[in-house]
Amino acid sequence: MRLSLQALARQLNIVGLANGNGGRHLGCEAAVSVLQKSDIFNSCKVPHRWHSVIEETVSGRHRQALNGIVANSRNLAKATSHVLANQNELLVIGGDHSSAIGTWSGVASYLRHHGDIGLIWVDAHMDSHTVESSPSGNFHGMPLAHLLGYGNNTLTNVGDEKPKIKPENLAMVGIRSYEEPERKLLESLGVRIFYDEEVAERGIETCMEEAIAIVSRNTYGYGMSIDIDGFRVEDAPAVGTPAEGGIIADEFLNFVRNHPLSDLVAVELVEFLPRFDCDKKSSERLMLDLVEAIFLKRFQEKRPSRTARQ
Repeated sequence: MRLSLQALARQLNIVGLANGNGGRHLGCEAAVSVLQKSDIFNSCKVPHRWHSVIEETVSGRHRQALNGIVANSRNLAKATSHVLANQNELLVIGGDHSSAIGTWSGVASYLRHHGDIGLIWVDAHMDSHTVESSPSGNFHGMPLAHLLGYGNNTLTNVGDEKPKIKPENLAMVGIRSYEEPERKLLESLGVRIFYDEEVAERGIETCMEEAIAIVSRNTYGYGMSIDIDGFRVEDAPAVGTPAEGGIIADEFLNFVRNHPLSDLVAVELVEFLPRFDCDKKSSERLMLDLVEAIFLKRFQEKRPSRTARQ
């Protein structure tokens, strides 16, 4: 195996990006502050600390948000690289999903000397528009295209000038809401897309096992970018772009809780919009459940961080 840290007591390092101007609705920018103050989230059994919180640079809404998205992405890429450089476990909590440009540009550019990274994209949406193809101009619908090297040159060059994800190293899970330009781009590139119908038919465990095999095959390791609107509305009501259908949260949690996830290098959780949550705080609790399901066993077993194995 490539990286092999001493089995030391560690903490999960959380980088927050308080961004929301790339989304359909404002509000995701509050996710980080809500979780920092949350009794629910602060009950987390995973030892953790907030490494840094990046405040959003705002240049406008829709297409006018470009300059702000560039600044956010550069700042977040620097922060994720810094966490990995110190051989720490990394969790990014973003607001809207435009955060993925910064998260995975930082991870991919930092780890490039080891090899390519893979990415599992859990989402209801493809998020693969460019500025030109997007009907809304909302940047939360564009991050994946830019990570693949398509779109605005300044955004594709965050971290370094190379595409951050190769199409053959990408798997998308739970997709059920998209426009034709996105579908054409991804299918022309040969990206493996587990549409919602396939997940419902084959089960999330089978689909995730296949997804992990794809993103691990020719890579140093892989990340997971999880938009909580990938789950059913009853599991995650606090999202700005809900879609009918979706992954059953308990089934996903059971899978990641029991899978070794041995080549996982980083995780990103996005699109929690607190003011839309229900009285039971279902979405806030899901954010906690995801963190514990993915990371708790890594600390209980005192396993080396994936990004620290030489």
